[in-house]
Amino acid sequence: MGLEELNGGQNRAERLITRDLAFQPDDRIEQIAAEVRDYLGVTMEQQFAWGSVGTALEEWRNALLRVGVYVFKDQFREPNYSGFCLYDDEFPIIYVNNTTAKTRQIFTLFHELAHLLFHTSGVDTSGDGFVGELGGDNRRIEVICNSMAAHFLVPAESFNTAFAGRAPTEATATELAHLFSVSRELIFRKFLDRELVSQAEYNQAARRWAEQAQRGTGGDHYNTKIAYLGTEYINLAFQRFYQNRIDSDQLADILDTKPKNLTRLEEYVSRRAS
Repeated sequence: MGLEELNGGQNRAERLITRDLAFQPDDRIEQIAAEVRDYLGVTMEQQFAWGSVGTALEEWRNALLRVGVYVFKDQFREPNYSGFCLYDDEFPIIYVNNTTAKTRQIFTLFHELAHLLFHTSGVDTSGDGFVGELGGDNRRIEVICNSMAAHFLVPAESFNTAFAGRAPTEATATELAHLFSVSRELIFRKFLDRELVSQAEYNQAARRWAEQAQRGTGGDHYNTKIAYLGTEYINLAFQRFYQNRIDSDQLADILDTKPKNLTRLEEYVSRRAS
């Protein structure tokens, strides 16, 4: 049983972004990013107020859920893959690699959202090598999706205001990354695009930061399960169980856990809501 069965065949969101917004690959990236942000209804002031990458990740995930996009996490066997998406007319889905840094997970959300807005499925990888190996339209789409994510998370006007009077250093990149809840590499890439740092300086910093990145750990089983599936999906599954539409074995299968863990998992979810 999947999303379609749990939801009775209809997305529970009042609005579905992939149905309401339509773009073409030759549309201006800045305009696409602005329209997406306006649709999500998240202002820069709200983004700045989140204060931490962990909070930002959850807020962005909730914002996408409100417009019909389900986000799930998992520990990918291939660490170089950051995420992927599956386009569907009713239930578009994004999967994120939970072992990557949270800033990377945030970027992946909007890279994959761009794919969905072009009504395509796609994969996000770490590094530029994958894009370089592609050709034709596939490469073009990947470049567009990366650009859309970067412009969405750090709009040019907001970046200009925050960067004014600062030097293009790694220290500045760290400060701005914290403000926007993005990676230092994304900010340094903007320095590179403006020819404020050299390609060699960018490569050196990006390589060092990648080596410093902390990978996620399994942690507590129940908190990990909530992180992977999201509270909305888990609550929906329990709701169907209490409506006698599924039994405990089906519920455990949907939530990918053992039946004996269901009561404890529900307690964890309820505790987060209180």
